Amino acid sequence: MASRVGRVLFICMLTFACGRAAAGQQGTCDFDISIAPDYGGVHLGMSVEELRKMFPGSDELEDASPGVARGVFNVSLGMLELNIRKEQFKGVGELSLGFAEGKLRRIGVHYNAPAPWESLTEFSEHVSKRLVLPPAWSAPRKEGARESRVLECRGFLVVLRIDKGEAGYLGIVDTTIEKKPDAAPSARKQ
Repeated sequence: MASRVGRVLFICMLTFACGRAAAGQQGTCDFDISIAPDYGGVHLGMSVEELRKMFPGSDELEDASPGVARGVFNVSLGMLELNIRKEQFKGVGELSLGFAEGKLRRIGVHYNAPAPWESLTEFSEHVSKRLVLPPAWSAPRKEGARESRVLECRGFLVVLRIDKGEAGYLGIVDTTIEKKPDAAPSARKQ
């Protein structure tokens, strides 16, 4: 019952946020980190143990000892691990995961080339639909052959990047770690 009420509230919040964006008030995302999107079931705040259950046999996850899990470290899951859940990770070549304080703080989705979208705008629309996010993306930013844009929400942000002739990248990043004064400098750079 409580989960049903939570879902109804989530849908109401999503409808409100999408309605505001459609009305021309783009640039804001009122979503909180507590409802940050997941990608294929992987979401911010997960523990190494939870990910081990999702991706059994992953050497990198198995090697993450409890002591390491409390520090800052990264794990890469490739085709071998992602094939376990191939429907959720169709078109993805690598999933990079960044941990701090024993929790997942960054999800990086590296798509296989060539990317199925023709432009950054098309990629943004795809991600907004896939992750159920409002289309309140920042204006595209160009750096040579690379284009990127960001959707900033409360406590997390979503980053998109396309390189000419390369595949796309989607990042979901917990920004609450940066607000802690005692956070390690390397954790802030992730």
